Amino acid sequence: MKDRIIIYPAAALFNGRETHFNSQLVEGLERFGYKTNFPQRDGFEFGNLTNALSGKLQQDQISSAVQNVIYFLDMGVFIPKSDVVLANFDEPLDEGVVVESSYAKLMGKFVIGLRTDIRSPYGAPNDNFGGMHFFPAYQSHEFISHYMPSKTPEERESQMGFFIQRIHQLIQDTEISPQKVIPNYVKNNPNLYPVLEGAKLLFDGIKDIHSEKGLEKIALRYIKNKKRLEEIGPKSK
Repeated sequence: MKDRIIIYPAAALFNGRETHFNSQLVEGLERFGYKTNFPQRDGFEFGNLTNALSGKLQQDQISSAVQNVIYFLDMGVFIPKSDVVLANFDEPLDEGVVVESSYAKLMGKFVIGLRTDIRSPYGAPNDNFGGMHFFPAYQSHEFISHYMPSKTPEERESQMGFFIQRIHQLIQDTEISPQKVIPNYVKNNPNLYPVLEGAKLLFDGIKDIHSEKGLEKIALRYIKNKKRLEEIGPKSK
């Protein structure tokens, strides 16, 4: 059944250290046969999306539009279409990961908290959550704390392999069944369903969201549905 399980790795991706770790984790999981919705690879390039919106919106509106589109892709497509969410809780805690893990749990996804960090700003390294703030940790169904000391490339590969094996074994032991349809309790929730609605308005039926043609369609749909998409999000004053 593992080859039908889809994993969403929720993690910061703002520097080389983070992106390298994320890529290694995903590559290892895919070798086990899992599919992944990997924002670092499958999400939008900010520049390409910005270019698609340029000329269609006022310049001072483009940055907000890019944020909206990326939000609806991650929260309205990637997470709903995944079965397992891996939430990286290394320091500093990423605000996006905290939101995604909470949202995923409300949607009925199986959330695994991951921590490889020995920094313990809110407790002790040997407590249940490795010293991290316990509120985000409680959004997990299971929590893996795995410090990864490595002085050589061989040790690094060994530690990463063992870490991925732990994740794989936990998923197998949990006997997760792929979620083929969105549950009614999500569809009927006024705080959850609007995000799915926004994603449908932007992406429904577009086979390749990264192609020039796909980006053009998304940009035009954003313009057409701008008012509704902004209603779903927070009001800025």
